[in-house]
Amino acid sequence: MGDDYEKATEKTPDVTGDPYEDFPEDQLQGEEEWQSAQILKIATELKDMGNTAFKKQDLELGIKKYEKSLRYLHEIPAPQDNEPPELWKGLQALKITVYSNLALLQNKTSQYNEAAESATKALEIEGITEKDLAKAYFRRATAKVGKKNEEDALADLNEAIKYAPGDAAIVKELDLVKKKVQARKEKEKKAYANAFNF
Repeated sequence: MGDDYEKATEKTPDVTGDPYEDFPEDQLQGEEEWQSAQILKIATELKDMGNTAFKKQDLELGIKKYEKSLRYLHEIPAPQDNEPPELWKGLQALKITVYSNLALLQNKTSQYNEAAESATKALEIEGITEKDLAKAYFRRATAKVGKKNEEDALADLNEAIKYAPGDAAIVKELDLVKKKVQARKEKEKKAYANAFNF
């Protein structure tokens, strides 16, 4: 009887082969506590599943895996005293990547508010590299363009280009957004001028 019950309650892996519970607290046995190395391993595997889903154009599944990876990463909110500092740096770097990837997929599925939030969270993580800064600013700018907020997008694109000078995608988007802002200003100027033509 006991064996059958255990088999029935075991989590069956989904199409990605994900063997982990959706919520980290359900993954732990009894009084166990999470160790940074365990979290790093699980969260990395979940990120890789998200990447695989993205490559297969299954954006919703990719988003789910990235969000799940972040749920695990949030289990270690600060460096642990008894662990090497490299582990904490690894967790932070992974968090930046996952937030940035999540922003990319949220932009692709027109979830612009969520994408802007994910990119902002990546930008706020200590130790972010210049390459990741450029990526996060670019993804937040993309979200702002999606929300028709070109002026704010322009500010983020100007930040992105500082960290990745000459990056083709950023240069192209910068050019496009500048044109949109200019066109809107012209339109507003005409509308304003017409308002006084009686």
